[in-house]
Amino acid sequence: TELNDLKSKLAQEKESRLKYERQIEIIQNQLIDTQDIVAVDKKTLDMLSAANRVAMVDSTVQITGETGVGKEEVAKYIHKHSARSKHPFIAINCGAIPDALVESELFGYEKGSFTGARQDGKMGLLEAANKGTVFLDEVAELPMDVQVKLLRALESRTITHVGGSKVIPVDVRVISATNR
Repeated sequence: TELNDLKSKLAQEKESRLKYERQIEIIQNQLIDTQDIVAVDKKTLDMLSAANRVAMVDSTVQITGETGVGKEEVAKYIHKHSARSKHPFIAINCGAIPDALVESELFGYEKGSFTGARQDGKMGLLEAANKGTVFLDEVAELPMDVQVKLLRALESRTITHVGGSKVIPVDVRVISATNR
């Protein structure tokens, strides 16, 4: 009985030690770069731990939370601690772009696509962020047809300019955020 009690206490102590080591690692990362998020409460430390794990994996990320909680700061943190950190981080407020311009801003357009547009066409923000990260803030505000085209771009890792037919490969990580 005594031996089993000691084994149980030892397992608990190991679990506590691992937890504290993770917290120390997060705090050390924060001390190295003072522009990162500073956290002391358990929920925020857990969130930063999850952000560190997500940063190591090159996948699309969805961040949810109320307005003003720092979703963009978390996205910057993930980008900064990822393999893409040496490449562009482009933040786009999807709610601030008029519906008529969203598609051309994200995917770009060919010359002659619009009256009054640049004569030589324009590169889209997804193409401009090639090898880096695009942060789509308030992604739920995008029109449904643009969400469908964005999903297709994420799946195929290619885009097509508005008014164009050429398929352009893009290597971009998308981090999106919404308060819904």
